[in-house]
Amino acid sequence: MAASLLKEISNDFLECQICLQSFRTPKILPCLHTFCKECLAEYTKAHSVDGDQIECPTCRSKSPLPGGTVDGLKDNFFVENLKDTVNLHRTLHSEDHDIVCSNPYCDSKGLATSRCLNCDELLCGECVAAHLRIKVTRDHTVLGLDELRGEGQALSLRQGEGHTCGEHPDEVIKFYCETCQVPMCRDCALLKHREHSFTHLKDHSSSVRAKLQDKIAQINTKADKFRVIRSQLWNQLEEEKQAEENINLKIIGTASRLKETIISEIDRQRESLLAKNRKIAAHRQKLLSSEEDGVGTALAHYTSAVDFAEKLVSYGSDYEVTVVGSETEERLSVLGEEKMSCPEQFPKLAFDPFTQVPALHVGSVHGDIKACEGTLSCGHTCGVKHMHLRSRCKEVKNEKGCSIGHQIFIWRESDREGHRTITIDDVRLDETVASIKAKYCRKIDADVKTSLVFAGKMLRDELTLESYGIGFNSTLFLQRTEELPGTKTDQK
Repeated sequence: MAASLLKEISNDFLECQICLQSFRTPKILPCLHTFCKECLAEYTKAHSVDGDQIECPTCRSKSPLPGGTVDGLKDNFFVENLKDTVNLHRTLHSEDHDIVCSNPYCDSKGLATSRCLNCDELLCGECVAAHLRIKVTRDHTVLGLDELRGEGQALSLRQGEGHTCGEHPDEVIKFYCETCQVPMCRDCALLKHREHSFTHLKDHSSSVRAKLQDKIAQINTKADKFRVIRSQLWNQLEEEKQAEENINLKIIGTASRLKETIISEIDRQRESLLAKNRKIAAHRQKLLSSEEDGVGTALAHYTSAVDFAEKLVSYGSDYEVTVVGSETEERLSVLGEEKMSCPEQFPKLAFDPFTQVPALHVGSVHGDIKACEGTLSCGHTCGVKHMHLRSRCKEVKNEKGCSIGHQIFIWRESDREGHRTITIDDVRLDETVASIKAKYCRKIDADVKTSLVFAGKMLRDELTLESYGIGFNSTLFLQRTEELPGTKTDQK
């Protein structure tokens, strides 16, 4: 069964989804998607968020960049080493060509019969004999190809695969420091971590695997619920399309019956109602389609995370499970805590035929979505027509932005220039006074010491605007200005 699982590992899992080639120095993001280090570095130049975050090219999740560069992201040894295992598995089970000796010192290049696990080389019969005869390699582990082809052999070798210590190259990592939460070798345990609590790496990885299995089960259950919700949204979308079509037919039929009386007026109202119905229906369908896409994206997150975690649990070595397990567990925990709710029911899309002569009214179309009355983080009402399936007021704000001005004004008095009002844009009421001062300095392109006054009170740097009752479009007064030495103005 393990061998069949290795066959199911697709190239997509072992290839960078930016360059579509095998991973080169793979880096893993907190969302568990992996990319080449160079590809991420190029990607961040055009898609960096706030300088210290990156948007995942696959799922668009925002992830922090330690130190502001991709160098701080964790290396994904798991997929890099798994690629070698899968390639070996495919080579051993290939029927298209013979497996020849890969020893660079072999002159005959005959058919390989064995593989040295220490040298990572395929060996012919002559090279096996030489390998076991030479002092340097006689203690290496050499297995026959038939033995390696056994069910689950390649996977079992990976799970027991040892990793050498970076500080002590001759020592294999066999322990885990519970105090520092890092894998370590025997020398590290005796020297650097001698007074710490530690356990065997195999025991710790077993604990991590157990936790991941629990998280996988939890996310799989949640993914099943999202599949049900997505199915409900799809069915509701189809019903909306059918309702639109039915109402169109009713509108056309009603208008046709009145057409002989006042053709021009009926035609005018008919087209007006059709347009309104199209607008309402299009908005409803757009919302449903958007929610379906959102649920589909969330489902993709769960499926992708579970797929990665399952492969890590199943194929990851003890070292890889230990190194990547914490991030994987954290990602699964984040996904597990996401809130979800059942899709809300729209007001019924309906058409009420109504005729009156001479003031004709062909009918009316109902079912328009009400504007959201939720409060945004800036304090303003959302006002956008959207669904509340996943509490998306914040997302809508990020996509469209709040249309109401977020400004305050600073009144500046100068003997040389007279009075002047400086406008500070993109203000949040939860910003500190120190942040407003920094924006003021950038606006006037100078480094200055300032004191701001509002309602006769001197404002303290560490307090927020809302703590002083300051709202948008308020005016603050600059009490004094002292330019610092070496300012931008002096340099100019």
